[in-house]
Amino acid sequence: DADFQRYLYRRIVAQLDQLGLKTGVGIALDPQTGAILALVNIPSFDTRVFIDRKRNEERIALLRDEHEPLFNRGVSGLYSPGSVMKPLLALAALHEGVVTPDAEVFSSGLLEIPNPYYPEESSRFLDWRAHGWVDARAALAASSNVYFYAAGGGVPYPAILERRGAFDSNGVGIKRLNGYWRMFGFGAETGIDLDAEGIGFLPDPREKEIRTGTPWRLGDTYNVSIGQGDLLVTPFQLLNFIASIGMSGRMYRPYLFAERPSMLLRDYAKEFQAEIPVVQQGLRDAVEKPYGTAYSLSDLPMSVAGKTGSAQVRGNTRVNAFFAGYAPVDTPQIALLILIENAREGSLNALPVAEDALRWYYEKRLSRGGAR
Repeated sequence: DADFQRYLYRRIVAQLDQLGLKTGVGIALDPQTGAILALVNIPSFDTRVFIDRKRNEERIALLRDEHEPLFNRGVSGLYSPGSVMKPLLALAALHEGVVTPDAEVFSSGLLEIPNPYYPEESSRFLDWRAHGWVDARAALAASSNVYFYAAGGGVPYPAILERRGAFDSNGVGIKRLNGYWRMFGFGAETGIDLDAEGIGFLPDPREKEIRTGTPWRLGDTYNVSIGQGDLLVTPFQLLNFIASIGMSGRMYRPYLFAERPSMLLRDYAKEFQAEIPVVQQGLRDAVEKPYGTAYSLSDLPMSVAGKTGSAQVRGNTRVNAFFAGYAPVDTPQIALLILIENAREGSLNALPVAEDALRWYYEKRLSRGGAR
């Protein structure tokens, strides 16, 4: 969609300029077919530089640019996804019976785990705020770290669990979680019709011990449970997964060229028919509830579901900001991912771009059909 491509490019550039930043990604696709509506990679470059012999200096500058404008971040970039991966853990935990939809965890703002060798000491795993009691839907909407620490890695003491419902204090565990990553398309190519597609990196206890000489610990499971640690994914993998939730379990191969037919990659609708509506509601609540992390999108003229994420990188010295979502929620016609690298205010830096892009798409493409 050339007009939307131009709009999204200009909007992301404006956001980066306002923040004094240089790098970002924007991807939009049709979740019903996988057709790519827009693919923005910033910084970009003028392709004519490589066919004009008089522009040698410009070519050299591009090749030396520390921000790598020739690198297609959307297709080849590998990123810690942050909280945008929490819906996957929610599906896994619900499907494995680790949690029931109404089971609640209490987040005081952190989770303290006693050191088995030095009981008087403890390790602290932080939430981004104290959320109180949260179930699966509220944990997704508010993005509670403590809930997903417990769902992914379990807790050695279950006192914070089970105000109601059922919650297995052992958690999903890294072995099963690794299997679910692969089930939903991570660690593999999406099959997009562009070169040099990345596959990411899925952490594994054996691989870590061979590489680092240290064993896998509970804290490692906690980190990957909230999309941090060594877990790496591509923007297309991430958007494809979120789009498939909107499509109730159907995931299509993304494609750029119209000659390429639409192809269903995965269909987990039947296997997860009980779990998908819970996660869908959590993503919708993230936009519609005042405590939702994407509540700023609630005034859009169509219903939106989505997930924000802030991923700490480079030794926690930088934060990448994500938003990934779909609209309208009942019959999704657009799935959108916005990534702002080195964001200063976490996911808040991605939301204004997402809001404007979704509003543009509604007004220019969907409103005549009365989409809700």
